[in-house]
Amino acid sequence: MDQLTSKQISEWEAYDRIDPIGEWRNDFRIAKLESLITNIVQQLYAKKGVIPKLTTPLDFMIDWSGEAKVQEPKKQSVEEMKQLLLGIAKSQNKKAGVQRKPPVKKTNRK
Repeated sequence: MDQLTSKQISEWEAYDRIDPIGEWRNDFRIAKLESLITNIVQQLYAKKGVIPKLTTPLDFMIDWSGEAKVQEPKKQSVEEMKQLLLGIAKSQNKKAGVQRKPPVKKTNRK
């Protein structure tokens, strides 16, 4: 940097705006690869007749500046969590061929 003139530094900055070099470019290359893999997997495993929403490399870019708006995670009630887990268990049991027996009612004997 000590040997560059002001004009040369300005030229390099202008060139970097046109064709970025360095970490941003590396991040973009990885994001492009991640997007490609995601799109391939979504298209391979999409339900028949459903067109998946394709991603772009910018969906995978890291926001080092912290300017991107962070979405608050959706809050789930205990009942929603319970229903979700029961649905997962039901589908896994169906795949495994497990039949659920109805619960046995207990009687009060003395």
